[in-house]
Amino acid sequence: MNNVMNRKSTKMVAAVGLALTLAFTTVGAGTINADAAQTTKYVAKPQMVTAKSDVKVRAGESTKSKVLGVLKKGEKVYFVKDDYGWSKVTYKGKTGYVGTRYLNIPGKQVDSKKAPVKKATPAKASTKKVTPTKKTTSKAQASKTVTAKTAVNVRASQSKTSKVLGVLKKGEKVTVVKESRGWSQVTYKGKTGYVATQFLSTK
Repeated sequence: MNNVMNRKSTKMVAAVGLALTLAFTTVGAGTINADAAQTTKYVAKPQMVTAKSDVKVRAGESTKSKVLGVLKKGEKVYFVKDDYGWSKVTYKGKTGYVGTRYLNIPGKQVDSKKAPVKKATPAKASTKKVTPTKKTTSKAQASKTVTAKTAVNVRASQSKTSKVLGVLKKGEKVTVVKESRGWSQVTYKGKTGYVATQFLSTK
């Protein structure tokens, strides 16, 4: 009877020992599989860094991504940059990712949250009203009736050598449309003609 009890006790002790062994093994594996913090970021230049403990090197920034290998405690690896909890490293000629908290990185820790992406503010449209340029329009001179001071030729253009359309007699009245450079544009027998202004009087 005692032998049976001793055997049962031995089996129970062995079972407890096995359970404890498995528990410690799981904890150890957990150190390697633990997710990166992803809430902090270190500003550090690319350099060689040391692993604080055994940690897996993964192909992406996720504990579900492919494992490229395992860094042993004290092993050195080339650190490229940190991205809020995941460090980009060069591992055996490949690009890998390691939880930043498992590396000794000399650098400055910054924000505990990712900085929000600033949206580009559209440039405000100018509210100034554009004043249209005023066109300088010359007002047409009002027509007036004048009297010939003396007999004077009515010509086709503003030139003493131009064609003579007729002759205004002294005292004859005519309508002046406008004056320009010593010449008066007149309406003579239904035609447009020109008379030297000096020979016309408004009286």
